[in-house]
Amino acid sequence: MSKENWQKNTKNFNKIKYGSPSLCWTQGLDYRLKLVKKYINFKNKKVLDVGCGIGEFLYKFKELGADVYGIDIDKEKVKFVQNNFSNVQVSPAEKLAFRSSTIDIVFLHEVLEHVKSDRRTLLESFRVLKSGGKAVIFAPNKLWPFETHGIYIKNKYIFGNIPFITYLPNSLYKKLTPHVRNYYRKDILKLLKGISYRKIHYQGVFPGFDKLAHKIPIFGKLIQLFFRILDKTPLNRFGLSHFFILEKI
Repeated sequence: MSKENWQKNTKNFNKIKYGSPSLCWTQGLDYRLKLVKKYINFKNKKVLDVGCGIGEFLYKFKELGADVYGIDIDKEKVKFVQNNFSNVQVSPAEKLAFRSSTIDIVFLHEVLEHVKSDRRTLLESFRVLKSGGKAVIFAPNKLWPFETHGIYIKNKYIFGNIPFITYLPNSLYKKLTPHVRNYYRKDILKLLKGISYRKIHYQGVFPGFDKLAHKIPIFGKLIQLFFRILDKTPLNRFGLSHFFILEKI
C-alpha cells in the first residue's frame, strides 16, 4: 500500500475510533522513532510490535526494511491492519504465539501500563527474542507531574491530563487509576529481575506537544524545541516516558 493510501485509511479509521491514542503519526512519534534508530538498524530484521494498534509503527518499520509482525487485543484494529499486513493477529501480550528465540526486535510502545501482567509481558518478550535481540520499551514515568490516562472518581471516568496524581501514595493512586500503571525507573528494573539482558540505552522522553504546536504554531514550536533540548539533559528523568533499549544475553 502506498503511503498516501495508508494515511487516507488511517484517517478514515480515526473518524470511527476518535479519542483512541496513537491513531495517527505525529511529530512526537516520529521523534521517538528517530531516537530508536540511533541504536537499532531495522533492515532485514524480524520485528514484533506488541500492542500494534492500527499499525502506524509497522508501516514505519516496513519502510526501514524490516520483516514486520504485530499483535493486539483489539479485534477491530487487528482487522484493519490485516488489510495491509498479513503477519498481524489478535493475541494477549502475556502469551505470544511465537517460538522462542525467533524475533530480532520486540517493540513495546506504551504497552506495559495496560496489560494484565507487565512482568509476564516482559518475560514473553525476552523469550521470543534471539540472543543479541533488542527489546525497545517506552512506558509512562511516575515522575512526570500529569496523569495522561485520566482518572476514575466513584466509577466516573474523567478524561484529561490530571496534575500531580502520579505523586500520590500508590494506594491512593491505584484507586484513581485502576485502568493503568505508572512507573519509576526502579519499578521497570524490578520487573526485569531474573532476565538476562544488557542495557544499550536509557533516558526519559518528554511529550511531543503536537496538539499545542497545531493550535498555537509559533509558541508550540518553541515549547517543542525547549523540551527536545531537555531530553538531552539529566532533567529527562522527569520526562513523560521511560525509554529503554535492552539486549538479550
